[in-house]
Amino acid sequence: MDYPHVRLSAFYAVYFAILGVLLPFWPLYLSDLGLSVAQIGTLMAVLMLTRIVSPFIWGKLGDSLDNRMRVIQWGSGAAALCFIGVFWDQSFGWLVLVVAGYSFFWNAILPQFEVVTLDYLGDAHHHYSRVRAWGSVGFIGAAVGLGWYFNFASITHVPFILAACFISLTVLSWTIPGLVTHRADKAVKPSISVLLNSSFVSFLVACLLIQLAHAPYYTYFSLYVEQAGYSKGATGFYWALGAISEMILFMFMHRLLPRIGTFRLFVVALVASLVRWILLDIWVASPAALFFIQVLHAGTFGAFHAASIDFLRKHVPIGLSGQGQALYSMISYGVGGAVGSFLSAWIWPMSPTWAFWMASAVSAVALGITFRWVART
Repeated sequence: MDYPHVRLSAFYAVYFAILGVLLPFWPLYLSDLGLSVAQIGTLMAVLMLTRIVSPFIWGKLGDSLDNRMRVIQWGSGAAALCFIGVFWDQSFGWLVLVVAGYSFFWNAILPQFEVVTLDYLGDAHHHYSRVRAWGSVGFIGAAVGLGWYFNFASITHVPFILAACFISLTVLSWTIPGLVTHRADKAVKPSISVLLNSSFVSFLVACLLIQLAHAPYYTYFSLYVEQAGYSKGATGFYWALGAISEMILFMFMHRLLPRIGTFRLFVVALVASLVRWILLDIWVASPAALFFIQVLHAGTFGAFHAASIDFLRKHVPIGLSGQGQALYSMISYGVGGAVGSFLSAWIWPMSPTWAFWMASAVSAVALGITFRWVART
């Protein structure tokens, strides 16, 4: 795609490369520091918890500015500065502050960047997934490359790698020109209350539940598969496999979405989530089964995210685009992720099986809500 889509794609790649370090290897680094399972779960919950507040604050700011990229540039720089604090001290209390600081800004910038991307695409919005797929490429590169790297290198290198990624994201953000929206074009703004109808609220609740269901996976998958006998290289491979399946789906989404439809794609994601966590509990010891389970990530995240973004595009007024994306992020990834992480930190020490079956049960509830209320739209 022509300029500036190369830079948009690169931003997604670096942003999700950070996630490709955080999810597989940050818990292993924290475990190496001597933190308990409950403390690791709490830190991952803090990472999710900031999504409850920061996206909406920055979304409202983004909707009020002529150039939304300024919010993204400021947020990227602030996240990098906050993360550097990890080198000051590694005590649990200090790490809570560091994670809260950098994630407050880092979690806020993605919803605003989604708006920038859709603004650039305009009528070619169905090509969104082809740009977003580069986020999967970044995640895959980080997960596979570092999985191999940590087979012979120390896990203590994790914070140095993350710091380099945060600084790179900041530099890249300043190379992307923002689309200027003059204040005269925003004179009449709809109220956020227009989104508070039963169908839209039910959609957000379903999104919250699906992200809550992912929490045991995001927090403990690396520890889970290592305990099942897999190496760090294999751990990175299976993380990457999920992202590869998601990326392949994204590459064809511009053809699939018009044929399948937003609602049916959303339902596919919920069904995949219901099945995936049960299988992960039963067959984690089988490499072949784990391969299939990770391919289901194309449904539980890829189809879910593509359907959600398209739902927001259709149902959120232009003047509320930043706040609409922020509301989706804070309710689903913020509240859902944080509650899920706290529940996982409590349930996992008792039994990983209980945690995964809880995730499947929550997915079933989300499916029921979707058919009962979201189907009306």
